[in-house]
Amino acid sequence: MKLKPIAIVTLALMLMPGAASAVELYAGGKTDAEIRTEIVIRCQSQMGEFGTEAISICIDAEHKSRAELQEYPDEFFDIVRRCNRVMYKAGWNRIKLCSEKDIAARDALADYPQEHAELIAGCRDEMGRYGHAKVKQCVDEQLAASNE
Repeated sequence: MKLKPIAIVTLALMLMPGAASAVELYAGGKTDAEIRTEIVIRCQSQMGEFGTEAISICIDAEHKSRAELQEYPDEFFDIVRRCNRVMYKAGWNRIKLCSEKDIAARDALADYPQEHAELIAGCRDEMGRYGHAKVKQCVDEQLAASNE
C-alpha cells in the first residue's frame, strides 16, 4: 500500500516531540498525543484544499500558540480556561487570540475612571460570562450612547 503525501506529513507531524505541561489542563485531560492528533486533523480539515504546505503551516502555528499559552502566568488561567471552553474546536490559535483580547480588555477596564465603576459592574453582571472583551464592549457602547 502506497501512502499519499498527506498521510506521510500527518504521521510525521503526529510523532514530533513536544512538551506536555500545563496546557493539558486546558485540553480536558487529553494526552499530548491526543492533542497533537486533533491539531493535525483540524488543520487537514481547514487547510487540506490548499496542500501539504498549508497544512504544515497551520500545524506549526497551532503548536506555537499552544506552547505560548503554556507560558501565560497563573493570573490568566481563568481567562484561558474560558476561551478554551468556547474556542477549543476552533483551535489553539483562536484560544490564544480570545485570551489576548480578554486580557487586553481586562487591563483596559482597570484603567477606566472610577466614575464608571457602576457601569462596569452592571456590564460585568450582564456580560461577564462572555469574557472581559464583551464587558468592555458593553461599557464602551453605553458610554458612546451617553456621549461620554
